[in-house]
Amino acid sequence: MKYHIDDSYMDDIPSAVLYRQTMDHYPKSTIGCFLISEGWNEQALLELKDKVKADILVGLQTNYSEFERLDIVEGVIRCQPDEVNDVVELLDVRSASTIIGIDVVDIISLFEYGNFFQFIQVSATGKPESDLIKVVTYKLVSQLAKAHDTKGLFVGMQSVQALPLESMAYVIEAVEGLLSGDEASIYYSSSSTDELNAFGLKAIYAED
Repeated sequence: MKYHIDDSYMDDIPSAVLYRQTMDHYPKSTIGCFLISEGWNEQALLELKDKVKADILVGLQTNYSEFERLDIVEGVIRCQPDEVNDVVELLDVRSASTIIGIDVVDIISLFEYGNFFQFIQVSATGKPESDLIKVVTYKLVSQLAKAHDTKGLFVGMQSVQALPLESMAYVIEAVEGLLSGDEASIYYSSSSTDELNAFGLKAIYAED
């Protein structure tokens, strides 16, 4: 498990950006994300990585099409088409994190635990907040329970205001209780949302 107080939001350069082949401007980022469905080839990815000064490249797979594994790509994250922005937002730890967070170096190390990752997210709205957290945590743990031998996991907590430490502890204890036998490396971050009376959890995990 790893988390710490995050003051890296002061850096204007985002940790992660989604790059499209049709973009006129390619801003710098540490993690370069791209859609596999756009048919990037190795040369185009090499040029992208050099242009944006990215440390790693991560492909987002939104369909079941075959993808030729390229050495230049550190990992592939499977997600739904309407979840692409959510994945990039989760990876963008510098701009998204507020209370607890992980450094982008930790995100890069997460991709050492596998080649293919799965993205999941759960949320709920209503009151009181304590009930929301319990419901959403149960939903996340239920989905993670379907995975097999999880090696690396990144969980993002999202709420309107700063989560009390006991609420964070509740989520962490539930996740680590489920994965206690997997010897998984687990990372956490916390970010804010504009949606009132809402709480959400997002996760990326690698499994054997």
